Amino acid sequence: MALPLDMALDSVDDSYDGCREEMSKLVKNDYLNQERKANVHFKDGWKLAEKRAKAGNGLEKEQAVALWVYTSSHPNVYTDFNRAVGHDKRSYKNGTFQYYSLHFLLTDALQLLKKKQKSPMTTYRRTKDTYDRIKVGKTIRFGRFTSTSLDYNETASFGDKTCFEIGTQFGADITKFSANKREKEVLIPPYEKFKVTSVQMKKKKRNLWCDVVYTLKSDGTRSNLNCALFHKVK
Repeated sequence: MALPLDMALDSVDDSYDGCREEMSKLVKNDYLNQERKANVHFKDGWKLAEKRAKAGNGLEKEQAVALWVYTSSHPNVYTDFNRAVGHDKRSYKNGTFQYYSLHFLLTDALQLLKKKQKSPMTTYRRTKDTYDRIKVGKTIRFGRFTSTSLDYNETASFGDKTCFEIGTQFGADITKFSANKREKEVLIPPYEKFKVTSVQMKKKKRNLWCDVVYTLKSDGTRSNLNCALFHKVK
């Protein structure tokens, strides 16, 4: 079944623009402890990451730990977390989202790291998935935290069905904080928009690196849930 490439309108896409301090207090005083108690994988992943992650480059310990948790596969928190980020807009608004703390800490980490990094960055993403075909000129969002790599060669094992060459303005290089440093990962936030500037297909270009390759250029941001916990969002 083909997956959509669209504006991901059900995404948990809060960018915390204007409410960073308020959200930081909620996370430290309430959400982080509550969510670790409620989710054994998150609890175990956090405990392990606390031993391995180190602050630096403007990040505090908790932000570094969040990046380690996200990039580690043992235990795998990433899969359930990104499913929730991609689809749980309603639960985010009504207070039942399971990952308020991890979502905020990742977003905050990316925004802080980005202040000291160049823009744009060209990154690559391979997938084993088939997506609905879209045309040049369409605007899309991934709608979740999206892993890409600065190194084309490091993406080879992730698939050759649908692939992306991405010019990101808001993604940040998290290599120093990743559990998998060799991947040279740039993590893109859910709220970044992209314009499709090229669509190439292997049936027309035999030496193409994937069946379909989309070239994307950053087109700003869209945060439908910005500061949604502090005011009503439609």
